[in-house]
Amino acid sequence: MLNHRLKTLKNGLRLVSAPLNSTEAVTILISVGTGGRFESSDQSGISHFLEHLFFKGSKNYPDAFKISSELESIGANFNAFTGEETTAFYVQSSASDFPKAFDVISDMFLNPIFDHEELERERGVILQEANMYRDMPQTHVQNLNQEQLYPDQPLGMNLVGNTKTIKNISVEQIKKYREMQYSGKNTIVVICGKNAQDYESLVEKKFSSIKKGSKNTFVPYNDRIKPKEFVREKRKVDQTHFVLSYPAPAKDDPKKYALAVLNTLLGSGMSSRLFMQIREKRGLAYYVRSGAAQFFDTGAFSIFAGVKKDKLDETLDIISREIEDIKTNGPSADELERAKGNLRGQLALSLEESFEIASYIADSLYYCDEVRDLNKTIEKLNKVTISDVQALTKEIFDPDKKALTVIGN
Repeated sequence: MLNHRLKTLKNGLRLVSAPLNSTEAVTILISVGTGGRFESSDQSGISHFLEHLFFKGSKNYPDAFKISSELESIGANFNAFTGEETTAFYVQSSASDFPKAFDVISDMFLNPIFDHEELERERGVILQEANMYRDMPQTHVQNLNQEQLYPDQPLGMNLVGNTKTIKNISVEQIKKYREMQYSGKNTIVVICGKNAQDYESLVEKKFSSIKKGSKNTFVPYNDRIKPKEFVREKRKVDQTHFVLSYPAPAKDDPKKYALAVLNTLLGSGMSSRLFMQIREKRGLAYYVRSGAAQFFDTGAFSIFAGVKKDKLDETLDIISREIEDIKTNGPSADELERAKGNLRGQLALSLEESFEIASYIADSLYYCDEVRDLNKTIEKLNKVTISDVQALTKEIFDPDKKALTVIGN
């Protein structure tokens, strides 16, 4: 069990301190329960736009240079990210410099200045960010695939937004969205690292000012809206990039442990079936892997690769054969144990540093309302059987629910 202390403030904000005295560093992570799927179609990208603007100036640090120079003067690592269901901000610093690091990130978060001129400048930056992702076929194909897998649903919208929405988002919309989404009930603050418990009162004092609000809501996943089976974008590229996706179990579904095992043995790692068959034995691709995205009420299992132009059919045939083999025969006992061992090791490595632990705690609280016991997680992984993986493979890989996206000539 991770050493931590949880306190819920009067405004509903959950504050966690997690001492980690094997390090000289400390991380503060602020996680808010909002993101792409909380947006309407005419405000697509606003969560991401708002995340950018927090770094453009605050009451005590009035511009981007002041914020970055203050943090960089103490060697801090800082950033933010927007997902479908959460938006998070973090700063890592030496424990001795924590007061300064916290003062900057808390002022950014609590007292932002949404200046019209800064918004216009950042609008150009975000449009270039969208263009950058569009120019990267291995990234763009995944965005297209998510839109294809979740048609006419918020989960299918691009997190960055589209050209129309990015150009039309206003300061007034930004302020209103923040007022609605960024409340105490939707916020988790985690302090993790050396002497983390010493900063609780400081954090509580600052963040008690957030209004309580209510839990954010989103449009539920509608499995009656079927994805298009095949989407293709013709483009002059040297490889054919593709993503093959299927609906999968949700974030806290009990089958998530079997899903992790399936992902590991099929396409996560250099000894996985797809890596060995497609890259090592046939040299068809440089990158080939699988991954699982999981949300509150649904998930997606995806296989993606960049292959030689004339080898797409052969690659898809190999993938199909491997899936059918697991459906029919299941993984071998040796494969199963290697996958479990890999997951146990990766879990241990992922919790070596203060940022990873803070992220784990925030994720646990958001989706499970408790900090998951690592020993129980490992125990459930160890209980996954060959038949569990086989049954889940049959459930996921339904030919009527697949979404294949291809970019190429």
